[in-house]
Amino acid sequence: MWLGLSMTVVAQGHWTVETPDLVKTQALMEVASEEQGRDMAGLVLPASFSFFEQAEHEVKGGHELWTLSISAPGALAMSVYFDDFHLPSGAELYFRTPQGKFDETWEEGPVNVLENNVHRRWVNGDVPGDEVVMTYRAPLGLTEPAALHVSGIGYMARHVRFPSPWDSEVVRGGSEACQVNVNCPEGDSWECEKSSVVRLQITEGKFIFFCSGAMVNNTARDCRQLLLTSFHCASEVEDDEWAYLRVRFNYQGEACTSTISTLAPIRTGVYRLGDSDDVSFNGNINGSDFLLVEVEDAIPDSWNPFFAGWDATGFNGNEGVGIHHPAGDLKKISTYSNSLSSSSAYATGAHWRVSWSSTQTNWGVTEGGSSGSPIFDENHRILGTLTGGSSFCSNPNAPDFYGKMSYHWDGPNPTPTAEKLKALLDPAGTGEERMDGSFRSEGTNGVETCDVYNACEATSLEEIFVSGLTVSPNPSSGMVSVRLPEGFSLAQVQVFDALGRPLSTQQVSGSQRQLALDLEAWGSGMRYLTLTSQQGFSTTRKLVVNGAR
Repeated sequence: MWLGLSMTVVAQGHWTVETPDLVKTQALMEVASEEQGRDMAGLVLPASFSFFEQAEHEVKGGHELWTLSISAPGALAMSVYFDDFHLPSGAELYFRTPQGKFDETWEEGPVNVLENNVHRRWVNGDVPGDEVVMTYRAPLGLTEPAALHVSGIGYMARHVRFPSPWDSEVVRGGSEACQVNVNCPEGDSWECEKSSVVRLQITEGKFIFFCSGAMVNNTARDCRQLLLTSFHCASEVEDDEWAYLRVRFNYQGEACTSTISTLAPIRTGVYRLGDSDDVSFNGNINGSDFLLVEVEDAIPDSWNPFFAGWDATGFNGNEGVGIHHPAGDLKKISTYSNSLSSSSAYATGAHWRVSWSSTQTNWGVTEGGSSGSPIFDENHRILGTLTGGSSFCSNPNAPDFYGKMSYHWDGPNPTPTAEKLKALLDPAGTGEERMDGSFRSEGTNGVETCDVYNACEATSLEEIFVSGLTVSPNPSSGMVSVRLPEGFSLAQVQVFDALGRPLSTQQVSGSQRQLALDLEAWGSGMRYLTLTSQQGFSTTRKLVVNGAR
């Protein structure tokens, strides 16, 4: 049995949950991941208590402070699940590592009223280590009640990655050595599509899984936040568990050899729209294996989401790439150089068969966690979503299988017509069976649209923006100059500290191509500048501030 655990309250202000043996749990998860074709990384340990009943309370500086330390011995990282979550305006919630646990304190927050939702369910991001300190802070006299009822503790046992000094000495595993970072040369012509692919953290009962997916365009061209993945990634997710699904954007290394991601923001919660309903009671897949959901909360423009194009005509491509998060790792890219062939590995004619090619950097394949990821053709359109396969670094020639977009579209999956992709991605009934991807833009009538650039045009423009933008000097004593290439103008400048925590956001009006920034106010250290153009393109630059001399 996986679980059979109880909770123990040690003292007021501290809660400990009983945990399984880490090594045995990791071994069981590895087997389960191989059997299910998705990456099992953690457990949801049972809990049921009100934060305010267990936390310590104090009044300080005109504010009420409630603090609770939660321990899950042996965990590589932790999260807290809430089944009744509501923060009043003015209140803030923080999640931190205990002081002295690491050389620096990891902090998530402030979490505020923006995370409230109608279903009142929420889960925070993973916090490194086996103890997290929760702090609720609110001004005295606040009359609106808060609700923080804990329903479980996320216990991460595999494939947890944090930068130093929060990286654990415990062997964590990760993707295989042959995998190719998406920002290696193989990804140079796929700038837009990189921004469409996301990592999914899925809660299903007492288990936590990693899969991949992609934001996709639709014929209404209205930038609806549609996300396509594989049904087997979440085939047993209950109605109230979609609120816990976490979508991580831009989780990729800045360079070909990067091992960590600088900024990778998350949206929590999706709405299920339709699926192939083709996973049987014994786990067999009898269709093309797709799932379409809608990201619940608004995705900020500064995250630069790309809504990928697709082809549901049955075209099998001549060459292209798969972009994915193997083992929940940083975004990777695998390349194919021959036409896809039709396969009946799961259901008759429901999948594409692909064999990967050796490339300049290595020989990228797929793994658990890659499931649900898109495969693109030479026209930069999605042809299918990954179900499974047998490629490994030790056997890179073995095939993988992607559920066909054409089968997702209107094929004989055992699902109602209203839940097929034809109905969901062509809501306007245009009859289109292929379309290009797009970034968001403002149309001539002032309405947001995803019908300005096709994938190739957007790629060309973004490459010009990224390559021509300069930030100097670096290192700096505090004053830096930002300059954009001809034809572009600034819309927003964001400054983050070394942990990715926001320090400032500055909106830029007019048509400025150049801006002077004073970073001295935040002292010395590493900073990240996220620069967004009026044309919708965004890039992040690392900067070292040495302080005034």
